[in-house]
Amino acid sequence: MKRRQLIQRAAALGGAAAAAPLIAACGPAATAPSASPAASAAATATAKPIRTLKVGYIPLTDFLGMYAAIEQGYIADEGLKLELQAMSGGAAIIPAITGGSLDFGISNYVSTILSNAQGLKIKVFSDSAYDSKDHSPFSVVVKKGSPVKAAKDLNGKKIAVNTRNNIVHVGVMEWMEQKGGDPKTAQFVELPFPQMPAALTQGQVDAIAPTEPFVTVSTSQDGQILANYFAEIRDNVAIAGFISTEDWINKNRDVAQAFHRANTKGMDFVAKNEKTARDYVVKYANLDPALAGKVNLSALRSTPLLDSVQFWVDMSKKWGLLDKSSTLKAEDLFVKF
Repeated sequence: MKRRQLIQRAAALGGAAAAAPLIAACGPAATAPSASPAASAAATATAKPIRTLKVGYIPLTDFLGMYAAIEQGYIADEGLKLELQAMSGGAAIIPAITGGSLDFGISNYVSTILSNAQGLKIKVFSDSAYDSKDHSPFSVVVKKGSPVKAAKDLNGKKIAVNTRNNIVHVGVMEWMEQKGGDPKTAQFVELPFPQMPAALTQGQVDAIAPTEPFVTVSTSQDGQILANYFAEIRDNVAIAGFISTEDWINKNRDVAQAFHRANTKGMDFVAKNEKTARDYVVKYANLDPALAGKVNLSALRSTPLLDSVQFWVDMSKKWGLLDKSSTLKAEDLFVKF
């Protein structure tokens, strides 16, 4: 398959909700934020030459490690400067990377798996977001007073997911099946995360499957959580990591390693300084301060749990996204430093 065709196929891969409605729902639209004066001072003080990198990200809470790494000067300490471009996820970021307009970015693991299965050599070089029993930002939400009390009650119902045939859709189907429902009878409709709370309120759908902060937006109105579905199908579900092409990583191995080190330090900072980290959510995810204090944050890891990523390889096969004869394994998706 020719490179142009591969890029076009990558553009069809699922990602998160469109960036424009996402930012509009969280606050006034703006360009990606610049680093704080403290981080800028660190950049001036470092002896390393600064290399500017174009990075695609989603303005959500899942990438707090990177936000903290910027704000605390860890990125500058490594001789790097990030030009963040708020985007929609794998659907936009992967083609931008393969097309050369981005150096690297983030992607959920199902998009990364499908990209590799289609011949695009996309690799993860630093991990990021996980959903766990203690940190579960992904939920199935129904209206308060709804007759839907369990997974089986969603049989034949209309459920909003941000993208069909991707990580949220597959996760909800697997949860329904494990909990006694029949996802084959449900009607899954595509709806951007920011539009889900209103759709539930207006009765357009019977249930929604948002991530934070839109879980909190809905429950602060007339929604209630039916299930933290990722956490209920298994603990420590891998959500997303930082990706680029194998070629870019091979040519810029020192840069990829430098970002990984800074990202790791950023995650360590978040673990010890959650209150300050939530301030970074306000800035980088463009959220209302009151809302940022209530959202359920993702668990963060800079190195992958391979069995958690393999879970998505297996689920992609089970639910028909990946050919069952595929030999792709979780370890094939990662760069080893």
